[in-house]
Amino acid sequence: MTSVLRYIVSKPLGVASIAILVIVAFLTAFGGALAPYSPLAQDTANVLAGPSSAHWLGTDYVGRDILSRLLAGTSLSVLSALEATGIGLVLGVLPAIASVYSGRAFEWASLRTMDSFMALPFITFAIAMAALLGNGLQPAMLAVGILIAPAYFRVTRAATLSFNNLQYVEAAHLFGLPTYRIVAVHVWRKVVPTILVTSGGVLAASLLVVASLTFLGIGVQPPHPTWGGMLASDLEYLTQKPFGPVVPALAIMLTVGATGILSDLVRDSTAGARPKRRRSARLTATPVPAPTAGSDAAIVAATAVPEKSDAVVQIRGLRVATDDGVELVHGVSIDVPRGGSVGIVGESGSGKTLTCRSLLGILPAGVEVTAGSITYEGEELVGATEEKWRKLWGSRISAVFQDPASYLNPSIRVGAQLAESLRRTGGLSKRAAREKSIELLKSVGLRNAEHVARQYVHQLSGGMLQRVLIAIAIGNEPELLVADEATTALDVTVQAEVLDVLSALRRERNLTLVLVSHDLAVIAQMCDYLYVFKDGDIVESGPTSEVLARQAHPYTRFLVESHELYGLEQLKDAEQLKEAQVQS
Repeated sequence: MTSVLRYIVSKPLGVASIAILVIVAFLTAFGGALAPYSPLAQDTANVLAGPSSAHWLGTDYVGRDILSRLLAGTSLSVLSALEATGIGLVLGVLPAIASVYSGRAFEWASLRTMDSFMALPFITFAIAMAALLGNGLQPAMLAVGILIAPAYFRVTRAATLSFNNLQYVEAAHLFGLPTYRIVAVHVWRKVVPTILVTSGGVLAASLLVVASLTFLGIGVQPPHPTWGGMLASDLEYLTQKPFGPVVPALAIMLTVGATGILSDLVRDSTAGARPKRRRSARLTATPVPAPTAGSDAAIVAATAVPEKSDAVVQIRGLRVATDDGVELVHGVSIDVPRGGSVGIVGESGSGKTLTCRSLLGILPAGVEVTAGSITYEGEELVGATEEKWRKLWGSRISAVFQDPASYLNPSIRVGAQLAESLRRTGGLSKRAAREKSIELLKSVGLRNAEHVARQYVHQLSGGMLQRVLIAIAIGNEPELLVADEATTALDVTVQAEVLDVLSALRRERNLTLVLVSHDLAVIAQMCDYLYVFKDGDIVESGPTSEVLARQAHPYTRFLVESHELYGLEQLKDAEQLKEAQVQS
């Protein structure tokens, strides 16, 4: 807010607009009390008089003081416009946000309703409402507010859809926060600036509409003063007093112009301050036929999946495709044993992340599961409802992703984000959540956890942010943690520290871990079972030690040979030594 105000006052038009609107606001509040005469008092002996010491702006056709009527009319004109804007804001903003989160039926109904309102002409509809409900200002403002609502609806819905796709909002869903809290804490704060900018333009339009209606005698009847009513009466006496309409017209023009200019400057300042968003990589793939019977891929895929009765997760024949029919994952099958660690390795675009996102129920828009089964503790997840997923997210299944800064809200302290998850998903009190937040930050190896909890995202390093994200993910003690490229963006030293944290959590909490990476060395160090992805297929799988010792597929052999240059054998030896130390 400070940066926006600094930008506005740096512009001469911004300073002038603020000054005009401050004066208008003051007159709206105190104009009636400042009027030297009653706005209805008539002096028939002094009709259509010019400016004088007694009447600074002269008198009208029945001898009423123009300055007094202008001051009194400011309140009614501005407050009427504010009322219409407020009605439009409520009727537009709330349905817009609800349409994003309330299902397709409400979304369709709200969109069609707003389309219908947009087709109605302002003035005609307001006159009709006034005729239906009585020729008063309230029915007219209700009509204007209803027709303003679509403007709010469209921009608010677009902003909500945009911010709802941010990664830290996705993370909030996975950490188990209810929808209303996600909207209130993460989405609403981002949408408010858009609403404020829209309100400036809407208020300017409302002022013009109110002036037009009162000019036509709709809503407020003479002798009550309004800017539009004064303009209408002065036009009838142009020959006797040519400059009569100048005063109310100038009041309308200056107020509308200042409101519009200020709205544009606020928009420009926020647009300039907003960092450029990176374009997300578009999913592209070439349709690949399923392995034919007897082929190497079919043999490996058929024999690669061990049947485990204690599997927490079972994926069978999973196929994922885009809406236009391009298949990205071709019938993969995976078992995740309870308390075990399963590694999924493959190059970018191999289908490993889409498989895990299918398990988490967060496939991107335009991509869906087309066939197969995913069961968690024997419970089918393919086709599960939002309500069913919410019972799993945070409390039973959680996730950690690459680039932790994108999955944490930059405007909220990290400790508050951790406590929020503990309160809403774990049901802790505010004090208990704060205390447990500190314990969790310590458990992931963060020194001076109290200080870290008070920091914002930009004040912490990548390794510290990754640990914070892990703390949030394990806060409500889930049974399954999916780590998708969780250490890719970190340097070697920090990566090793984060991997140690994950290993410790497995031992201490009997946590089941699914680790996704393109780095075979990381998988070799961390995982008991290994699945190798290529072009949407699993080309090899089995116990990690067996796969690394005897590679059946050329791609796996290529990965192993490539990573030997970086010390894969040393990593395996280090891991064996570590396990021996733990057992002893």
